[in-house]
Amino acid sequence: MNSLKDLKFSDIIDINTLKDIQDKLAKIVVFSAITVDIHGIPVCNENNFTPFCKLIRSSPKGCKNCISCDSQAGFMAMRDKKTRVYNCHTGLIDCAAPIILNDVYVGSVLGGQVLLKGQQTKDSIDLKRISEEYEIPLEKLEEAAKHIEIVESDYLQNCVEFYTFLANYIAEMGLHTLTQEKLLKESEEKVKLEQHAQKMQLKTIQAQINPHFLFNTLNTIARMALVEDAPQTEELIYNLSDLLRYNLKNSEEFPKLADEIANIKRYLSIQTLRYSDRISYEINIEKFLDEYRIPTMILQPLVENSLVHGLETKKEGGKITIKGSTISKKDILIEINDNGKGINSSILNLLNNVDDLSDIGLGIGLQNTDSRLKHYFGKNYGLKIESKSNVGTKVYIRIPKLK
Repeated sequence: MNSLKDLKFSDIIDINTLKDIQDKLAKIVVFSAITVDIHGIPVCNENNFTPFCKLIRSSPKGCKNCISCDSQAGFMAMRDKKTRVYNCHTGLIDCAAPIILNDVYVGSVLGGQVLLKGQQTKDSIDLKRISEEYEIPLEKLEEAAKHIEIVESDYLQNCVEFYTFLANYIAEMGLHTLTQEKLLKESEEKVKLEQHAQKMQLKTIQAQINPHFLFNTLNTIARMALVEDAPQTEELIYNLSDLLRYNLKNSEEFPKLADEIANIKRYLSIQTLRYSDRISYEINIEKFLDEYRIPTMILQPLVENSLVHGLETKKEGGKITIKGSTISKKDILIEINDNGKGINSSILNLLNNVDDLSDIGLGIGLQNTDSRLKHYFGKNYGLKIESKSNVGTKVYIRIPKLK
């Protein structure tokens, strides 16, 4: 479903349904009526139009001016948020009722095509000017003008009430349509989340191992490294042990940023030993951000993506840089930057637009992280990815300040 600002008439109501409603009402009332979009373009056939107005619209220039006039009248009615009575470009009195959904203007209902008794006569219409300007034979205009009604002010009030009713009815139908679409979308997303949860649960079961056995074994190996005078091996094992312990035992949904960064340092320390001098890292987080909270396991999947997809094939000079700063009174921006092989444009497009990347095995960490952030904080938060082939990738994480 489009955002409200991008709504088209066909998004809020079936055009054939609207035509059917307008046709049935036209048989009951004698008022002329036309429903137009925000540009003044009719969305279905007009009803009860006077011969004069039909003749004007038969001229290309006349039709263009009618559409422009309808568009302007609709906008003015939208601005006033009520039905507006005005003089059209030919001198007739018309009415415009705005169709507004949740403060978004989507079009208007217009009609009238009359003269007001006591203020106008048929001589008020400059038929000669209209004939010359729109290239319509004068005698045809004179004949059509005979059918223009001269009405009392009560008639105009009835017009206003009818167009207001029809505009409000269309808006109500549109709101019902949007609500139904929203409920359907939410239902589909719920099913997708449940399927994803089941998939992740299966992976968790498959990956299970007794933590006590794991940590005891690692500590035994670390002590052996100490006895054998292998300090680098000892450091590697203790970092791995602490990393696993944090990931397995951390029950906080929103740990401190300092704790997550400490865990990332352990992870990167292990990886730099693994890759020797091929890869280095730098972390620069503003100190006062340490106490702010961040959803758990947001950073590690992104850093892992940089290593696996960006730097793993790099023979030398690979580097990951992590920066953290405040960008407003309420938001934090964390940047994970690598100088790896980058992401080509087609894959970057997939990462930004495809809903489920599990089948192609790429970008799942990016997509899941973005989905989690939007789930927690709303659509204004999440990831922004910039990348150039053979230059590198930048992932920006925008989160609110939470304590």
